[in-house]
Amino acid sequence: MPRSKLGPEKKGIRQTWQPESTLNAIKAVREKTKTLNEAARCFNVPKATLFKRDVDPNILVKEKLGRKPILPEKIEEELVEYCLLMESKFYGLARNDIRRIAYQLAVRNGIRNNFNDDMAGRAWFDHFMNRHKHQLSIRKPEGTSLARAIGFNKESVAEYVKHCYLPDRIFNVDETGLKIVQSKLPHVIGLKGKKKQIGALTAAERGSLVTIIACMSAGGNFVPPMMIFPRTNWIDRLMKGAPPGAIGRCHPSGWV
Repeated sequence: MPRSKLGPEKKGIRQTWQPESTLNAIKAVREKTKTLNEAARCFNVPKATLFKRDVDPNILVKEKLGRKPILPEKIEEELVEYCLLMESKFYGLARNDIRRIAYQLAVRNGIRNNFNDDMAGRAWFDHFMNRHKHQLSIRKPEGTSLARAIGFNKESVAEYVKHCYLPDRIFNVDETGLKIVQSKLPHVIGLKGKKKQIGALTAAERGSLVTIIACMSAGGNFVPPMMIFPRTNWIDRLMKGAPPGAIGRCHPSGWV
């Protein structure tokens, strides 16, 4: 199949240009140093923009092109503030939540729209995020318990300020799990059609975790870690290669 000779503007690829390029292109057409087609091709500016060369260029480059948003700018700003408020209260809004709210705002304010299924379309959401990309972004939240969210309040922070604790006196303790079973196995050569009947030896078929407890201060001082192995009997070989001062213990479940 022969390759298309159409330019990027003919293939549906959206071009981007800078205001300086638009000003230079209009200046070249006005001074007749370049033709309309040459200026559009040389400065990467759409030819339709150069048709308005009789308008003040400084006004032209500030003009917003394309369709206007369905929701007015003021309502969108309020929606952005509401999104940030809900995220700060640990109840962040998902994509469909914002699309439903946009539909409800359009209906209650009597704004003409082309929304379907009681929510705004995906295209509207993508353009909404693009218009407010300096304030909004799609992030994956971290699970936070209610006790932790309530514990970080003004009164708790005031206790630290009251006693003037130095950074090397403020410690944080947390635990993590280290898998002792190989999870990613390399591909091997086997009989065709055997599918998942090909096996490879590992330490165990199910993932066993070694619990590691770490503690570090805000000033950079750390306490040697404690490692809890999922076994009953202790052997000294388990601590081979461990950091100096590390503590090793055993427990049938491997939990703290």
